[in-house]
Amino acid sequence: MSLTGKTLTSVMYTGTTKVVQRGLGMISMLILARILTPEDFGLVSICTLAVFLFNSLSDVGAKQFIVSTKEVDKDTLNTAWTLNICIKFCIWLIFFYFTPHVADFLGKAEAETPLRFLSIILIVGCLGNPGVWLMSRDLNYKPLFKIDVASKIISFATVLLIAYFEKTYWAMLVGLVLQYFLPCIFSHFICDYRPRFQLTNISKQVTFSKWVIANSIVGYAKGEGDSILVAKYFSLEMIGIYTMFKNLSNMPLVQLISPATDPLLATFSSTIRKNDFQPYQLNIVLLLLLSLVVPLASVMAYFNHEIVLLFLGDNWGEHAYIFSILAFMMVPGILFKTLSEYILAEGGYKPIVYFQTCMTIISLGFLYSIVGSDLKEFSISRVIISFASLFIFVIYFQYRYRFFKFSDLFLFFLPVFSSIFAMYIIYILDDLTLNWLVRLVFGCGLFFLLYAILLVALIYMNKRRYECSLFLSYVTALRRYVKI
Repeated sequence: MSLTGKTLTSVMYTGTTKVVQRGLGMISMLILARILTPEDFGLVSICTLAVFLFNSLSDVGAKQFIVSTKEVDKDTLNTAWTLNICIKFCIWLIFFYFTPHVADFLGKAEAETPLRFLSIILIVGCLGNPGVWLMSRDLNYKPLFKIDVASKIISFATVLLIAYFEKTYWAMLVGLVLQYFLPCIFSHFICDYRPRFQLTNISKQVTFSKWVIANSIVGYAKGEGDSILVAKYFSLEMIGIYTMFKNLSNMPLVQLISPATDPLLATFSSTIRKNDFQPYQLNIVLLLLLSLVVPLASVMAYFNHEIVLLFLGDNWGEHAYIFSILAFMMVPGILFKTLSEYILAEGGYKPIVYFQTCMTIISLGFLYSIVGSDLKEFSISRVIISFASLFIFVIYFQYRYRFFKFSDLFLFFLPVFSSIFAMYIIYILDDLTLNWLVRLVFGCGLFFLLYAILLVALIYMNKRRYECSLFLSYVTALRRYVKI
């Protein structure tokens, strides 16, 4: 199978995996939001923030190293696996010992026991079979699809059972642990490879890993620094509201779009190794991603109250305006990830770490200065900072690689133009007297219909551009597939 075929197949499997996970996660959220309180979600949020911070400290990038390195043998694979285990186990011991101090720093002493339980994530995540990294390297995502879906179904059923009978936030904690534990167990059934402890030629991997760890820490601070500030200075109820709406607004990105782009690193690395990369390949990826995230963000912002009622219930509707603000975080998030994947494929961890470090310090410093204000102002500032950071990163990317032309701006703005026009029509025809669910269904349906028609029309008008002709070929192939 060609590289393009492997990439498309991999995207299909990863995308389908996240569709299943997204669907089950949606049902789980619908149920838990009606059983538990915002305070419960706030407590769980505090625990996950602390644990995943230490998880970032222990992320040596073993998978990324195996996927991106030119040649992989047993010694290389075993060394990456061994280094991963050693680092994660040491970090877990440190976290377990300092758990009471972490709870005191956050001012939430009741979080100590849940923190220690959730810390299991730090050690179970490294016990999987490293053979799955080779599958990712070879774009063989079918076995990974099976274990991810099976793990999600089992954890989903467990969460619902605990929530139904016990009505406690422990349901979410158990579910999180199972999502990390089960794939590790299943990986040993789908991989014939038998790893062993080994530290051969470790210096190259350590050099790679130190930048991965730095990037993970800075990336975590960049993505969750705002949540840490909210957890420190707001009440449990506000913590739960902010975290829930942030997760809900990021769900299409985190659970579907972003994972579906995971094969990009392997694809970029392969084309770079063969000296076969062309700028149009990056352009078509960005155009496709913008065609998804821009209309999604627009719909989520406009129908914020209806979406919150659908997913979370009446208890959360009062603060739905926070959700409408945070919805736009998807756009800079997916663009930054895509451009970063190319830099990583080039072996450029240093510039990403340097950039994120500088922007994170500036961003958190500004957010810290306004943390005493209301949650709405804090949320608006967070979104503005994300777009400003992306703009600066794009300038650096263009200065380094010279991929983009001025005419590419018009290409990338086609989804924005289409979304604005479609939303304007929806605004004119909107009937606030309709039932909220009817208004949501018909409004979203009409919006996406208008958006798709206008976007395809605009791209057809520019079909002389190679990216537009490729886009139209994808639409034609999808239409044929749907007919079949």
